[in-house]
Amino acid sequence: MNLVTSTQKPKFLLIYSPQRQDPRFGAVKPEGSLGLAYLAGALRDNNYEVTILDGCVGNEKHSLRETFYRQTTLPNGMIRAGLSPEEIVAEVVEFDVIGISAIFTAQTTMVVEILRAITQAYPEKLILLGGINARSQQSLFFDAGASIICLSESEWTILEIGERLCQGSRDFSGINGIAWKQTGGQIKRVPTSYVEQDLDQLPFPAWDMLPLQKYWEIARPHGGGFSRENPVAYAPLMTSRGCPFECDFCHIGLEGKGSESGNIRKLRLKSHERVMREMAILQSLGVKHFFLEDDSLLGRKRRAMEIFREIIKLKVRLSGVNGINIAHLCSVDGGKPGIDHALLELMAEAGFDKFMLPVESGSQRIIDTYATGKLNLVRHDIPALIKRTKALGMHIGGNYTFGYPDETLEEMHQTFNLAKAHMDAGLDNANFMIITPFPGTAFYNRVVRENLFLPGVKIDELDWTKVAIKTLIPKEVLEEMITRGWESVNKPERVSRIRSMIPVPTN
Repeated sequence: MNLVTSTQKPKFLLIYSPQRQDPRFGAVKPEGSLGLAYLAGALRDNNYEVTILDGCVGNEKHSLRETFYRQTTLPNGMIRAGLSPEEIVAEVVEFDVIGISAIFTAQTTMVVEILRAITQAYPEKLILLGGINARSQQSLFFDAGASIICLSESEWTILEIGERLCQGSRDFSGINGIAWKQTGGQIKRVPTSYVEQDLDQLPFPAWDMLPLQKYWEIARPHGGGFSRENPVAYAPLMTSRGCPFECDFCHIGLEGKGSESGNIRKLRLKSHERVMREMAILQSLGVKHFFLEDDSLLGRKRRAMEIFREIIKLKVRLSGVNGINIAHLCSVDGGKPGIDHALLELMAEAGFDKFMLPVESGSQRIIDTYATGKLNLVRHDIPALIKRTKALGMHIGGNYTFGYPDETLEEMHQTFNLAKAHMDAGLDNANFMIITPFPGTAFYNRVVRENLFLPGVKIDELDWTKVAIKTLIPKEVLEEMITRGWESVNKPERVSRIRSMIPVPTN
């Protein structure tokens, strides 16, 4: 492949990696996150040729039987779903720049696999990585063959890279918000100097480049499942970026002022008009169910309610599966938080089908220590919130975490009992998760600093379902407690449905 010249625009291929999953703990789900769709939109708007390839489900040439449902067992017992490295290499031939999404720690091994395969076959191709996982494990990915790692939101960064290539140059040293490996092996980083504040200036995501029909057939969105017998046309949407909270277990807490990524933690909003235009685009593609992926959907409650009033006219379904902070669902009456009935009624009328409550813990100490004190277990009446939500016909679930390094058995029982009380109040399901120190979080930094990782733990196998750190409760006991507790709290039909989604390898 010749170096791109000033008379030739580079061609971009953006890749989601195949998926890898421990079959004991969950089902394989396609990626399809918004990151690559935004980048593809930016490139297309500037007349670059760009294609998205989801390595988990393939493109129009591949059937799901050949990709997603070809789930094979790896030597470590995990399940791999999707295109083989050789099949992915065959797809990159005509492209000059390969961009790979590396948001989640669980993607690490598959991303490394792709990097090595492409680098070996085509060492001259420029390979870009982006996402919190890429930023947090830079040395690993550079050693595997990455050319550049983007350190922040990259809609404008990828255009700067494209412009340099159009000029016939591979000197990217003047671009902010990237890291690259110098000739001597040292990693050079240029922190982000600009974060887009006006989200209306962002490109429209290229949802039409995603294999939506395949996703709908599989019927496994990341925030829940649909029946394959009655598939639902769904897609992700964000109305804002950023979050006002700084939880230790979330990467957002470290992405403020002075960080390499720039202050992308700052809450930034799209206008009502922009949100409605995006929904109109998705409806034109056949989408009927919208997954709102905001990290803080109700961070500006009045603005959110104005958007919900507009959405009512569309007669669609909505889900808030990333979690809607409980404090935002409350109102203050006479100095005492109560339920925001007007908000809940508006959400129901707008078409909310499901949302999750990030309860986190039954211990106020744990919440205050690790979760920014974003919930007050005494002042916030969660059972009343659940009852009102159910009365309005919405599905509501809760997320509960266990296994903090200093968490006592009594505090774990408090969380279990709280989840049980919430189920008794009408909660539809309770998710039990073992708190996990993913790279890029303050929690990970603490675990490394205090040498809390258990012997033999592999970063790329970190999972919400497995204990990875030293705790006051033995690992085996804690995992058994969580599994049995989850089974006892949730309704039998949900337990059965989740268990039925456990992948079965084909080899």
